[in-house]
Amino acid sequence: MIYNIIMRNKKKHLQVVFQKNQFPLSIVHTKIPEFNPVYIEHYHAMELELQFFKRGDGYYFIKNRRFPIKPASVMIIHRYDVHHYIKSGEKPFIDKICVILSPNLFEDTQTRRYISSITKCTKNFNHHLLLREDEFSKMELLLDWAEDEMKKENHFWKENVILCMEQIILMLLRGLKEKKQRIETEQTNRFVEMAFSYIEQNFTSRISLRHISEILNISPFYFSHLFKQYAGISFKTYLIKRRIEEAKKLLQETNLKLIAVAHKSGFSDANSFTKIFKKFTGLSPSAYRKIFHIPGKKTLE
Repeated sequence: MIYNIIMRNKKKHLQVVFQKNQFPLSIVHTKIPEFNPVYIEHYHAMELELQFFKRGDGYYFIKNRRFPIKPASVMIIHRYDVHHYIKSGEKPFIDKICVILSPNLFEDTQTRRYISSITKCTKNFNHHLLLREDEFSKMELLLDWAEDEMKKENHFWKENVILCMEQIILMLLRGLKEKKQRIETEQTNRFVEMAFSYIEQNFTSRISLRHISEILNISPFYFSHLFKQYAGISFKTYLIKRRIEEAKKLLQETNLKLIAVAHKSGFSDANSFTKIFKKFTGLSPSAYRKIFHIPGKKTLE
């Protein structure tokens, strides 16, 4: 495949891949240093570029972000994404398959309904996708088959090539979706764990859902949803239960007056403390102390 490079400025070039009426798919196996690499920043006006890395070192620079090259991974590069290879060390080495295609390849297929999910470059798009070994092997076999069909041009070769590429695109879409879910789960866990830590350190003070959401820099509605999804109960219920657990401990181990127990547990006054305590335990604070007070542990007020 011979590419036409059109100079736009000293650093960035438009790379024209397909000529008019040419089949809109290119599959090129590349091994560096066998191939002398040219590290030119470039972009494509219409095409989607997929870099399948078998082995290698260095980085890919895509749209102001740097991604490390890892075995069994794919770089997804959209149109107008300025990109180039950055070598690591004096002797760069890459064993990869470069696939460049036009989304028009799928215009008469069912995959056209989903292709925009991979061709559209959203703000947080995951350009680098690390695959399982078996997934990468399947894609490599499909690419080899598609390349062989393109070379031989036997009956129905175009249909077979498109079928191969459809399977690859669908596998990538599934991988991107799973990666997004993992990232969202990790983010959820991080937010809620930070919230739990803050509650544990400050539950005896006046804290609120809005206050913690401001600390986490997320909306109160989103934080409320995340917290309930993670803990199984609302933030308010969790906070009350934590304060009641502290009150139980104080009632068991000290002779503090109820008003002091209430304040040290995070309740504003004795009346609301008694009402809430009885609602959640079935006993008044006084009755609970009579039943569960531990002899010998009498820290006086």
